[in-house]
Amino acid sequence: MEQTNGTKEDTLKRITAEGLEKCLLKITAVSGSAWRLGELRVSNGTARDAIRRVARGPQPAAIRIKIKGDPPFTTAILFDPEDTKHISLCFSELSFCGTAGTEQPDVAIVEIGNILLNALANSILKAFKRTAIPSVPAYFRGSHGAVEEWLGAGPAAFTIISAAFTMQREGRTASAEILAFLPPRLAGDAAGLPA
Repeated sequence: MEQTNGTKEDTLKRITAEGLEKCLLKITAVSGSAWRLGELRVSNGTARDAIRRVARGPQPAAIRIKIKGDPPFTTAILFDPEDTKHISLCFSELSFCGTAGTEQPDVAIVEIGNILLNALANSILKAFKRTAIPSVPAYFRGSHGAVEEWLGAGPAAFTIISAAFTMQREGRTASAEILAFLPPRLAGDAAGLPA
């Protein structure tokens, strides 16, 4: 993946941080767990590049929301499925965890994805002065290639926003990665926005 530089990268990082930091602070306030934003990266590459760089384990789990706008884009969270129960408990003191599989995902995990991915998408849409309709959040678990295909981003090159975050409760920490795959037509407009 090729690192971008200058104004476009700074602007996209600012937009991402604005949306996600507020959201994670609110989740921390109501959950009794510590949710923290980590490293933000902006790079050019394919969905395959991003998944191989950030995927947790050989069979990562993912939550996806597709943004149906002009142009459309995809957002996703990738995490290690072994962390599902811990992430769920970081969100709610009551565990909603059952058997987490591709047919029966954990309810709290899907809701976390819905909240965080909509926070990111709304921040992007607001900055670019666009409106769009998000899809219902979807859950999937599989090999890197299967996750890539399921995301539906295709083989094209995107500007990829990547935001690491952690959830901590009772001395245990889990991490995950939020991704946004911006098509060139949308990402190119970032240069005209304030950094």
